[in-house]
Amino acid sequence: MSKETKKRPCPTCMGTGVIPGVCETSGEWQAKTPDGQICTPDANCPTCKGKGYVED
Repeated sequence: MSKETKKRPCPTCMGTGVIPGVCETSGEWQAKTPDGQICTPDANCPTCKGKGYVED
């Protein structure tokens, strides 16, 4: 008999496997970047390691 594993959407990234980057705008950054925004890059989800699901 094989053991069946259940897959459910990852709660951290909502099943996408990727945590989207965030952009912030501040007047302090106007001279440092052309549009005054500082952005963090997209990242693979650390909980599900980019799979989008967790196995039970």
